[in-house]
Amino acid sequence: MIPPPPASVRRRGLAAAVALACGLVAVLASGRDALASTAATGQIVWSASNGIWAMEDNGADPHELISAASPSLATLLPSGTVSSPDVFQNDGTAVLFTGLTSAYGTSGLPAACGADCSATFELHNGALSELGPPAGAATGAAYYESQPRITADGQELFDSSLTTGILPTSPGTAATALVERPLAQNAVATQWSNTNAESEPAAGFDGAPDPAGATQAAWVQSQGCAYQYPNAQGVAQSSCQYAVHFGTASENSAPVVIYDNEFVSDNGSGPTSLSLSTDGSTLLLVDPSAPNTGIYTTPVAGVPGFKPVTEVLAQPAGWLFGQARFAGSKIVFDAHQASGTKPTGDIYTIPASCSIAGGCTFPASATDLTNDPSADNSDPAWTSATAPLQSLRVAVLARITGASAPSAPVLRGRSFALAVTLSASATIVVRIARRAGTPPKYRTVGSFTVAGRRGINRVSIRLVAGRTLAAGSYIATLTLRGAASTSSRTLHFSVRA
Repeated sequence: MIPPPPASVRRRGLAAAVALACGLVAVLASGRDALASTAATGQIVWSASNGIWAMEDNGADPHELISAASPSLATLLPSGTVSSPDVFQNDGTAVLFTGLTSAYGTSGLPAACGADCSATFELHNGALSELGPPAGAATGAAYYESQPRITADGQELFDSSLTTGILPTSPGTAATALVERPLAQNAVATQWSNTNAESEPAAGFDGAPDPAGATQAAWVQSQGCAYQYPNAQGVAQSSCQYAVHFGTASENSAPVVIYDNEFVSDNGSGPTSLSLSTDGSTLLLVDPSAPNTGIYTTPVAGVPGFKPVTEVLAQPAGWLFGQARFAGSKIVFDAHQASGTKPTGDIYTIPASCSIAGGCTFPASATDLTNDPSADNSDPAWTSATAPLQSLRVAVLARITGASAPSAPVLRGRSFALAVTLSASATIVVRIARRAGTPPKYRTVGSFTVAGRRGINRVSIRLVAGRTLAAGSYIATLTLRGAASTSSRTLHFSVRA
């Protein structure tokens, strides 16, 4: 656990640093002037309507990448929901997201939702992979993975939480840590720094890898609620303090980038989003709870409280900012407000040069990319890759929908053909057997395979097992390699001398 900062530093929380920034940070161009360019420079992924979506970063070509109802995902994640997508900002094409299910909790003990209550999935080039352990029941236990982020060396940094000993009378004991693992199924995870000994905020560690260096990352630690922080009138109020660290996996006392205080009365849960600039020098974070509500940037280097902090955008009353990420020359973020009892949100961008000192306000200075009042659009992430991200390839079950053999006897030694109609491409397995004896039995002559395509296939036969078929009655059994055994047909034909 990192010791609390001295009182003189504690009083210089985010708000004090913001005040200092007003005197040190030059007035920037108004966001309205910087909104002129609308050309796409990359792509945004986000979550909406229980699916993961992608679009150009100017709002063009929105399309769903995968839905929780997709059969291949629903099999792994019964009655599940998907959220928290991530893609590496420097030309990344692999999309990570979390899938949550409570299908394995019992009515008497729903908190014991087993393994995996939530797990990380990867969608890359249309192929789906589950990176976490398979979902299933586990007595008195609950395992969660959350906030997946891709590192510069192609690994995954994420929050890990395992609670054991869950009983009707006890919530159990939780073990949490920020961990890293390769993007492979059943890969071994390693702990990041000493996060297993740190208190995880309610909003999560929210690990943010450095896109310029695979060995460094930022994360949030809760330092408790025994702090006092002045409100707008200068009156001290009880507050919870959070430290944002930046360091390597091997550091047990990683440096603190900034401290953030949130009033206990505002029920804060810590910063909700961390993101690092492409060169790793600037931290972007969202603070949705009083006294400092909005989107902020600060240099990674320097002593907290003694360096400029820029308030990029203030969070207006009635709104809640969620995830924010650097997106080239822009910042992309989600903003939500209540519509009746249902929260709704959209994905917005502002110029990365925005600041409240420069006149940027929300929503006037922001561009609404989704503009969908019926859905809650959340969790944006950005990549500089411009080739469209591929949606899940839906595997079509190949079936034999039709088959026929010559109705007239075939002349021995001559070629003939079977007609086989497929619903999708597949390998056709043909087994030929000859009728013999009384009562009649069939003896296998030989078999072979043919690459079949969707539609009608003409399977030509002259030799079977290197020999011509003798005169007699035959059956041809047709199956598809790898398909269900019910996908088969039997054809009768005869050969004459």
